[in-house]
Amino acid sequence: MKRINCTIEPDYFEIFAVELNGYGFEITKREEDRIEFTIYAQDEEFESIKEMVEEIFADIGKGKVSSVENISEEDWEEKWKESFKPIEIGKFIVLPEWEIYNGSDYIPIKIKVAMAFGTGLHPTTQMMLKLIPEFLEPGDSILDVGCGTGILAIASAKMGAQVDAIDIDPQAVEECKINAWENEVSIRCFLGDVEEIDQEYDVVISNLQMEIFQKSFDTLPKKFRKYWLLSGIFQDVEREKILNLSREYNLKLVRIESMQEEGRNDHVWYGFVFKRS
Repeated sequence: MKRINCTIEPDYFEIFAVELNGYGFEITKREEDRIEFTIYAQDEEFESIKEMVEEIFADIGKGKVSSVENISEEDWEEKWKESFKPIEIGKFIVLPEWEIYNGSDYIPIKIKVAMAFGTGLHPTTQMMLKLIPEFLEPGDSILDVGCGTGILAIASAKMGAQVDAIDIDPQAVEECKINAWENEVSIRCFLGDVEEIDQEYDVVISNLQMEIFQKSFDTLPKKFRKYWLLSGIFQDVEREKILNLSREYNLKLVRIESMQEEGRNDHVWYGFVFKRS
């Protein structure tokens, strides 16, 4: 097991976290001019995760890997168990894999070790988990674009939907498959780009970053019949960009949600629901 220590300016940290797309991290120090955080990786996946992190830093033009350390598996698992407690979000409760939910008030979603350490689930994920039960119906066909660990796909499947989940990252696709098995749901997780999909779905869900939406906005609205749930939009500037794009592509706004980042009231994330006009 390896610990990848990183540093980045605060204004760019949440952009990095969204682009990391489901991988866990631990914030070790938060100062006015920088945030220091750690990403944990199994030895066999260390090189690919480190390369991914460095590519994200290069894409956004900020951040660096400051050091890499070896840690024992036992230390990692104990720290992870101390950090990850059940999180209640809308109709769902997100649990670490070793916990059993015996209640009836929530629908459980289990996440395996090393897939969500320290994140507490990002505001964009939380907003989507609240929207999914309202806009999905049993039997709906769903496409989760940029599925990451598959948490939104799993939530959709647990609502009775038929789910396809796609990602351009092979590791994300494997994690989606593992988590789907852990949650005893059937999801078709596959590697690819949304441009390659030649069918429509009842609902499309996508928790991505603004840059990806700008590149794919001419494609994604063609993939849904009922609703498009999207999130990953940061601050008012990006909100207005999404609203302008939706008008350009003749989409009708059904819902807009917002959520502040914990401890950072000046950091606001947005989620949207659109349908065809």
